[in-house]
Formats: sequence, C-alpha cells, structure tokens
Amino acid sequence: MSKRATTGRPRAARRALNPDAADRLLVFEYDRGSNYEEDTRLTTALSALLPTDGLVHPDQRLFQSVHLITEYAWAAMHHEMCRAVDLLDAGDFLLAAQVLERAAALGRIPVLALNTLVEYLPQTALLAMRETFPANTTGLDSPGARNLRRAAMPLWLAFTRALERVSGSVEDLITAQGRMEPPAERDRPAVELALVRQALMRLDASVGDWKHLHLRLVWGQLGGHPEAEPLTADGPDPDHAPGAGGGGGGCPVMPTSLRGESTLSLRKMARRTLFPQLWESVDATYRRLVPAESAS
Repeated sequence: MSKRATTGRPRAARRALNPDAADRLLVFEYDRGSNYEEDTRLTTALSALLPTDGLVHPDQRLFQSVHLITEYAWAAMHHEMCRAVDLLDAGDFLLAAQVLERAAALGRIPVLALNTLVEYLPQTALLAMRETFPANTTGLDSPGARNLRRAAMPLWLAFTRALERVSGSVEDLITAQGRMEPPAERDRPAVELALVRQALMRLDASVGDWKHLHLRLVWGQLGGHPEAEPLTADGPDPDHAPGAGGGGGGCPVMPTSLRGESTLSLRKMARRTLFPQLWESVDATYRRLVPAESAS
C-alpha cells in the first residue's frame, strides 16, 4: 500500500449500493476516499455491481458477484501462467512450479463461488433472471476462460522446451516422482521439472473441476441431465432425441443456451483439458508398467 495521506472525503461524496435503505446502518457505503480503496482499486471494482434498485431479482447480486469473482480469479491465474512461461525458459523450475501451484490454488476460488450457486440459487430465480438477459448472452464469451485456454498453449510449449533441455519425456518425470532413492546430482533438473508437471496437472484439474460443476449447475437449473433422457434397451431413444420428430410421447424440450445452442455441447466442453498431452502420458505410463495380460 502507498504512504499517501488519506484525504477523507465529505460524507455526501460517498457512494452506496443501496442508498435508499430505510435503516442507515444497512447502507453499503464505499468510495470513502481511503488509501485502501484507492490502492486496491476497490471503488472501481464495487462500481461494477448493480445497485440494489437496479436488480431484476434479489438473487441477481449473488449471480453477478459469482461471475465477477470468477473472472478476477481467472485473470490472476493467467498472470501466474505467464510468469511460469518466463521461469521455465529461464530454467528456474522450482519457482515455476510454485507459481503454477498458486494458479491451481486460485482455481479453487471459482469452484467455491460456483458451488454457492449450485447449492443455494433457486431454479425459479435463475429462470426469472434469464428472461431479462439480452440474446446471445453466453459464458462462451468469458474473457477469463478464453485467455486461460490461449495461455495454456505457450505454457505447454515452454514446458516441452524445458523437457528437451533435460533430455527427458513426460513419462520420465512421472518415474522421477515415484523414485525409490535420492536422485543423482545430474538428475536434479528433471526432478525439479517433475514438480512443474505435477503443478500443471493440478492447474488443469482445477479448471476441469469448474467445468464439471458448471455442467451440474446447468443440469440442476436448466435441465438436460442424461439420466432424464428416455432410454431403450440399446441406449437413448432416437425417437426422443433432441430435434427428432419421432412418435411415442413426442420430442422433449431440451434446454438451450441464450445463443440458441443445445446445452449438450457443455458435456463435450467438460471433457476438454488445458494440457491433453499430460493425460496422454498417464495412459502411456500405465501401458508401460502394467502387462497387457493383467490389464483386463
């Protein structure tokens, strides 16, 4: 924080989220001219929240806050991923692992925030708010999610460059983590890079946790859970598939995004990872260490 003196603005200049509250003690005041608010840019951040009299539903405060918290966390994760690229190229594998572990820890914040919606947002509240949103309002336009996907590409390339310098493979790093004896001095760079691999997996998993929880939110708020689809002995009934015009009970109405797309696409998105090669190396190690005859 800076050492600037607090000016102390007059009370009339302060802003509030709910200035018309009957009880003045319930007014949420901010922009008080403090160094804390100025240095953290808190006034700007709180100004992003809709005022109470502008909410279309009381639960919109929760809904908007969760999204803003998520975007802030993703921006912080992106910052750490960028740092990790530079650290990997500089050969500082231990610090690269540390900042990636920090990014993974930050990834728990959106999960906790989203879980609040899953557990406590009534379905009727979301549907009522959704009716007021502009068409084509979609989470696919999230700058945080988009930039995490983009940053994963140069981060993986920096990781592979580091692998080349230690003359190893991702499978070698897995072996290094399961070693039974202390490594030789010449092997220490690979051992340190193994910690980077572990941090990358945790980072990828934290984003995956959010995706799967988001899918659960959609199932709980909009519908479309696969268990709710009419089934036959051979699987989903094609006559009841989305868009089918078959007979029977008719085609059930499947939920769609505000872009007009089926939410079935979210299932595919939930399976995508930031670093697919990491998970391929897990399969490769399994095939190498588990004899084929015992794999069945």
